[in-house]
Parts: sequence; structure tokens; C-alpha cells
Amino acid sequence: MRQGRDALAGLERIARLKADMEMRRLAAFRAHVEAIRHQIDRLEAELQAIYRTDQPFSVAEARLTNLLARERSRALLAAEEELARILPGYEQARQAAAREFGRGEAVQALRKDLVARARRDRARRGSG
Repeated sequence: MRQGRDALAGLERIARLKADMEMRRLAAFRAHVEAIRHQIDRLEAELQAIYRTDQPFSVAEARLTNLLARERSRALLAAEEELARILPGYEQARQAAAREFGRGEAVQALRKDLVARARRDRARRGSG
């Protein structure tokens, strides 16, 4: 019985280490996703600000405005494409982290159950 508990304790440590590794991977993905989303928000705000004006402007100013808008639009499109490219990996990392965390919890529950069962068996043998 002791060997079973020790084996489960070892498995629990391994499961916790794997879960920690997956959580760190998820945190890195999350930071990257949030940075890209922040960049997208910033570019969208800049793009709106370029065209927001109360005064009429000259042909040269219109050309400059369109040039700036084209630059920001390309950057926005690139950021959106990058986000679309990494979101599947982010989702996989999220699922892996949840799965590994669940394994750790399951092994811990099994170990606790085994310990409780051993205590009950000892108590029965002691009283009987």
C-alpha cells in the first residue's frame, strides 16, 4: 500500500510540473495575444484619428492623409493576420494547460483517496 501511495505522490509531482510548464507556455501565448490586440486597438484609433477633422484640407494634405491611412491600414492588416495565425496555438496551449492541470488534480484526488482508505483499513484492524 505504501508503494502505491509513493508512486501516486511521484506521479502527482510529475503532473504538477507538467501543468506548471503548460501554464507558463499559456502565459507566454496570452502575453503575445494581448500585445497584438493592443496594437490592433492602437492602429484602429490612429486610423480613425487620421480622417477625423473639422476643417477642409488641401490636395497635398489629402495625399498625405491617404498615405498615412494606407500605412496604418497595412500595419493593421498585418497585425490582424498575425493574431489569426497565433490564435490556434493559443487555444491549443489553453487546452493543454487545462488538461495537465486536471491530471494533476485527478492524481492528487486518487492519492488522497488511497491515503484515506489506508487509514480506514488501519482503524478497522485496530478496533477489530
